[in-house]
Amino acid sequence: MIAKTYIHKNIQELNTLYNKCSNQKKELYYSKLALLELCGWIEESMDTIVESMASRTLKQSSNRKLVKELIKKNYGFEYDAHFRKMLIHVIGLINVERLEVSIDQAKYFKLKAALGNLKTARNKEAHTHLKGVARSIDAPSVTKYHFFDVYDGLKNIEQQLKLMYP
Repeated sequence: MIAKTYIHKNIQELNTLYNKCSNQKKELYYSKLALLELCGWIEESMDTIVESMASRTLKQSSNRKLVKELIKKNYGFEYDAHFRKMLIHVIGLINVERLEVSIDQAKYFKLKAALGNLKTARNKEAHTHLKGVARSIDAPSVTKYHFFDVYDGLKNIEQQLKLMYP
């Protein structure tokens, strides 16, 4: 089960610090940290969904071990390149297709859009450092907005997987 309490609290705290801050460089730090925190949580949540489903359904320990190795080798949170790829390895392409048509389509498209936006922002920030203050990063409130779309989408996928694989 994916948890949202800690990440929501962290992003909210960074948003509060951002809103109280009068220093542009610190605002950038809070914004960057909120973005990186959320992206780390997304990767962990995707891993949790796949691992939980595998541990519920796979009987052979060698197969559960294969899933753990698959997760360990996964670095990223793009839907198609990372999450969907893990799901295909575990439940197969036919079942991923069934999953994707059975979930709430509005949540699914919001999830994919948010992940795309976050990936672009995260890649930019993960490969640069703050040299000055003449740049912009989405405020933690924007990151929090993306969090809700991602959480709703992942939760919906997790619930549907539990129905498909009790």
